[in-house]
Amino acid sequence: MTIKGIIFDLGSTLIRFSGDWKITDQTGAEAMSNWFKKKRIKHDQKAFVDAFLSERAAGFVVAQQTDMEVTTTASLEKTIKKMNMSDQAVPLISDAIKIYLEAESKSWFCYDDTIPTLKMLKRQGYFMGLYSNAMDDPFVQRLVNQYRLRPLLSPTFSSAGLGWRKPKAEPFQLIAERWEIPTNEIVVVGDNLRTDILGAQNAGMAGILITKNEAASNVDYRHIKPTITIPSLATLPGVLGKL
Repeated sequence: MTIKGIIFDLGSTLIRFSGDWKITDQTGAEAMSNWFKKKRIKHDQKAFVDAFLSERAAGFVVAQQTDMEVTTTASLEKTIKKMNMSDQAVPLISDAIKIYLEAESKSWFCYDDTIPTLKMLKRQGYFMGLYSNAMDDPFVQRLVNQYRLRPLLSPTFSSAGLGWRKPKAEPFQLIAERWEIPTNEIVVVGDNLRTDILGAQNAGMAGILITKNEAASNVDYRHIKPTITIPSLATLPGVLGKL
């Protein structure tokens, strides 16, 4: 097998989250509520925060069950309707979500070996792209820009942008078609057995699991076997030739 393309996961593969998810969500929702208040959109702030976080949690459950994304936009639209907020809130949804995600954006950091490794692989001629399971595509694209990944990865897709969540085969096959490369010449690199490695297998691709910060849920999916397991991204160039 000759590997010509690499599809990367984003979170816990190229960048890491260093905060507390519950606190970050709460902080972001409260900031969004305060922003709506400044825009003179009347609402019960505590009830709004609770309703929005509840919609987010429910949406995540549905997304995991169906492997189709429920976006942050959809969750906020339902919250606005449930809270009987003014119709004037609807045109503000995109800006409101940016406010909500500001707290999260400050908690993501790029691994030290990400940029050097991607640059090395680019010099070696590999096609490289990204597919991230995420509830907001503009947020994913901002992170890609923030950490200067854009020149190294193309395309940079997300489940929020296309609908499909990994482990569906469609997102991986779409990238293969974009590159015009057979699926058996592409490898998927990620931290999650169920989404990244199973997704690779579903699409007829090899899957490489990075264990440096692997998903806690992996304990329930050890029956899913990656093609190769590596301790960090920096070791990836050395194993590609072994596939």
